[in-house]
Amino acid sequence: MAFFMRNMEKQIKREEIYQGKVIHVVKDEVELDDGSRSMREVVLHNGGVCIALKDNDTYYMVKQYRYALGKEMLEFPAGKIEKGEDPEEAILREAEEETGYRVRGLRSLGYIIPTCGYCSEKIYLYYGEAGERVGQHFDTDERIDLLKYTGKQIRDMIASGEIDDSKTIALMYRLEMAGLYD
Repeated sequence: MAFFMRNMEKQIKREEIYQGKVIHVVKDEVELDDGSRSMREVVLHNGGVCIALKDNDTYYMVKQYRYALGKEMLEFPAGKIEKGEDPEEAILREAEEETGYRVRGLRSLGYIIPTCGYCSEKIYLYYGEAGERVGQHFDTDERIDLLKYTGKQIRDMIASGEIDDSKTIALMYRLEMAGLYD
């Protein structure tokens, strides 16, 4: 099967639509490879991080209400990368904030692009082990329940649809591919 690389689209004009705390929305006019023009609505995002933090035979998971979906979600601990922050620094900070543990043996498992059609977000995936307990410290608007599950329980919840968070599903897959799942 042959793959053909199309020419990149060239940005002609950008209209700033919205600048928020988490996202920046723009509308770009672009020129296509054949000279025609089109519009692209883009959500610019600093990116995120997610970790499978293991403690003996279990992994820490967080349950929190996700307003955009109107429901509680069960996920591996995760968070956003602050402007100018390195993903590794971000995951160490987020893991400590959400789980209350420092991370030992941090290992990168790559990244995913959750919504390539309109968003620039990359979510960096990590594995680590729970180290020193330092206590949770949430953002003022976060309400998080910390839970622990075995890898098998997490896989079963993914298979049943109880866990439908894409970054958690992708990280579980990456754990298996790296031989870190037991």
